[in-house]
Amino acid sequence: MIRHANKQDIPRIAEIIVFGKRVAYRPIFENDYVSFNELQVVHLYEDYKNNPDRLDGMLLYDDGIVKGIINGKPMDNKTIEITDFYVEPFFVGQGIGTLLIEYLIEQVRKKGVHKIVLWVIKDNVKARKFYEAHGFCDSGKTCIIEGTTKEDCCYEYVLK
Repeated sequence: MIRHANKQDIPRIAEIIVFGKRVAYRPIFENDYVSFNELQVVHLYEDYKNNPDRLDGMLLYDDGIVKGIINGKPMDNKTIEITDFYVEPFFVGQGIGTLLIEYLIEQVRKKGVHKIVLWVIKDNVKARKFYEAHGFCDSGKTCIIEGTTKEDCCYEYVLK
């Protein structure tokens, strides 16, 4: 079942994001200090606890265990940006990401949103293929991720 996040979900959300980032980004950045010292569940938990508005727009896949999250934030009344999208690494490959992204697309379509955007690391080929398989296109916009030499790519999904 897909539902909106609430304050009681913060510990699980923090776990999913931290472990999802470690699995996805450590092979790309090869930075153990960031992956295991800076990136901590307790820090992210505190951030969400102190800024509960970060939960606005966050959807969870919950079948008794919260297994995935997606967060779409309005950029304006016509565009939503996916700011967080992670599936618990133990549950990757079970269709949870597809269910979350399809649900988000349907929800924003009902609101009259025209476009969904997200940024994905160029070297994150698995994620890029996932987005492309779900109708997202590389917009051609890029930027260098601060403090690195890695490039971020903007992907867009135009709603019909």
